[in-house]
Amino acid sequence: MTQAFNVTYALILGLFAAIMTGIALIEGFLGGLMTQAGIPGQFQKPALIVAAVLLIVVALRVFGRVFGFLIVIFLILLLLHILFPGLSAPGGSIPA
Repeated sequence: MTQAFNVTYALILGLFAAIMTGIALIEGFLGGLMTQAGIPGQFQKPALIVAAVLLIVVALRVFGRVFGFLIVIFLILLLLHILFPGLSAPGGSIPA
């Protein structure tokens, strides 16, 4: 039973990692496009925030309520990363 739980847990984490990687790729792609188009950095952040909010709406519509809600939590974390890039712990460690 424990092994089945661990496999399910690993699959869910792998799926979320794949989704977050895709979101990060989209964010990087949009940022690169805006830089090439000559959009200054002060306008890139609001545009990325709008794109993240649109991704939240799409996630709720495509994945349903329960799974979409979990994706929304990760997208909100992505929004926080966009808004406050210095919020991460130094060295990637979790503060005690």
